[in-house]
Amino acid sequence: MGHVCVGILVNLITTLGARYVWQRFGWQNYAEAGGLVAAIAIVAAWEISTYFSSERSTTGLFPLGRKLLRDNAIIATLYMSLGAVVGFGFHIGIPRGNIIFLVVCTVIAIWLAPKWLRQKIIWQKAALPYLSRLADIEPTMGKEAAKTLQALVDEGAPPAAKPCQIVIGGPVGSGRTQLAAGIGTEFAFKKVKTRYVSIQSLLEFASAAQPPKFPDDPGPVNVNYWPWSEAQVIIIDDIGPLIVPQRDQQNAILEHFRGILNQELKPIADVLAKCHTVWVIGDLGPPGSPLLAGDILDEFARAVSDYARGERKPLVIELKSISATRAVEAAGAASAAAVDRPRPEADARYVNTSRSDANGGVMSRISSL
Repeated sequence: MGHVCVGILVNLITTLGARYVWQRFGWQNYAEAGGLVAAIAIVAAWEISTYFSSERSTTGLFPLGRKLLRDNAIIATLYMSLGAVVGFGFHIGIPRGNIIFLVVCTVIAIWLAPKWLRQKIIWQKAALPYLSRLADIEPTMGKEAAKTLQALVDEGAPPAAKPCQIVIGGPVGSGRTQLAAGIGTEFAFKKVKTRYVSIQSLLEFASAAQPPKFPDDPGPVNVNYWPWSEAQVIIIDDIGPLIVPQRDQQNAILEHFRGILNQELKPIADVLAKCHTVWVIGDLGPPGSPLLAGDILDEFARAVSDYARGERKPLVIELKSISATRAVEAAGAASAAAVDRPRPEADARYVNTSRSDANGGVMSRISSL
């Protein structure tokens, strides 16, 4: 209804303006029609401008999804135009004309609504913290990494595709949650049942699980989140704070995480093994000295894959700090050798999932940091 009301308001303003202009030129008729045409032209121009603005704001790493953006702009224009037509009905003075126009426009609005509302509802039911499109994320990952992730999204979600475990790492400010929300948004817009939960909530659900019954937070009554136990994609955030107490005992970090998986989350392992899972793991090291990076982050991915009995290699996405990225870009712009200075980019890699216990080498590397 918001777009319809905007159309009514714009039509009121343009009709008053048209009547003023018509009077100045001595014209007697068609001021209301002129106001209607002007209102429709204004709302259409606004949506076209918004479309191109969204297109310019993308980082170029991921496809924009122009069809969806275009369809949304067209639907928004139609609703505001319907509001302008309703306003036109109020102004023309035909007996009961406003009622007739209102009824006709209401029928059209209801006919147009299902697809638009379905898209919005599916996204809301994912419980994502905010709307984030991959095309708009900060440039903390390279083109090859973006292609790897986009290929996974395009592949679809279980049961159409084999479940995959995705581990996102990176320092504070690298855009971990933004990327995770972007992955969730892309899947939700593909009509995939997606659910975002914190690791603390998941632990609480697991502690009270009695398969095949699983506790859940359904969210607001007017939204009713997808049950996480039925989701095709589950995004698990805020894992870093859970393992922060182990930061001063560096050789215990990975074992502590494995213990959480194999003990506290054991009751729901079968559920998480059937869907895509995205694990957002924050880096515990100080700025400039990443702790959970490289081979160590790979071991966290292997731990998740072992827990879920993954049939395919887990995908690790290692983000870089946004501030570091911008600093290098600024230095590169000021240098004559800018073309030879690469920007720090995220790495996306599939990790081999040998089930042998190769933690000894990893632990020695953690202890040396």
